[in-house]
Amino acid sequence: MPIYDHYAQVYDDAGQIAFSLKMIPYLDDLLQRHPAPGRSMLDLACGTGTVALSFAQQGWEVYGVDASAGMLAQARRKAQQMGQELALSQQDMRYFILPHPVALVTCLYDSLNYMLTLADLQQVFRCVTMALVPGGVFMGDMNTQEMLEHVWGSNTFFVEGKDLAVIMNSSYDPEIGLSTVHIVGFVRQEDGRYARFDEHHAETSYTQDEVRTALEGAGLAVEAAYECFSFDPPDTETNRIMWVARKASERQ
Repeated sequence: MPIYDHYAQVYDDAGQIAFSLKMIPYLDDLLQRHPAPGRSMLDLACGTGTVALSFAQQGWEVYGVDASAGMLAQARRKAQQMGQELALSQQDMRYFILPHPVALVTCLYDSLNYMLTLADLQQVFRCVTMALVPGGVFMGDMNTQEMLEHVWGSNTFFVEGKDLAVIMNSSYDPEIGLSTVHIVGFVRQEDGRYARFDEHHAETSYTQDEVRTALEGAGLAVEAAYECFSFDPPDTETNRIMWVARKASERQ
């Protein structure tokens, strides 16, 4: 069963929307430091559309791409409720295409860590380069090994809401650097009973050198790597890194 197709219906209510809401002003600050050459963007792995809709409301031309039909259904529902136009499509982030290049590509909330091989990560970056106009900017955050091994580690997390309960069991394999999370959710139905869903998620981390090399190999010049939600350089205890890279302009 594809991941997020059932989790999508409770994703925002389970508290995950808080990350996107925190990311929106941070992206605004990043764009002040690293301006995009226009107001068109792609939110890659857009999820339920919170960030994409925020940019659309600010007058940006916005595309949203996600592999999950369930996530896109939630994004369409939210766009309809807000009366906001949003171009959404279901595509693999390794092989996506757009109608035309954009000035900004974002890929948020550790979606890049779902690329479990370096080859897949490099392929995503190659597609990002093709999707950007000359001088266009890429912004994407990634979990570090510190996050996957020591924060998530082997733990159980529980979230309870008005009509839902979500249990997350995480484990980390240091030999292969793989973090797996088994999600069990219970969602109240109209008849008052609860429906259960199960999903298995997996993430891997990459070193800063690996990410930098993958970006540069795809034709993206790294402008910055920040400890996410700040402008501080990452260190050994950093949990999440925001990468900012730019496609070469035609004059270069």
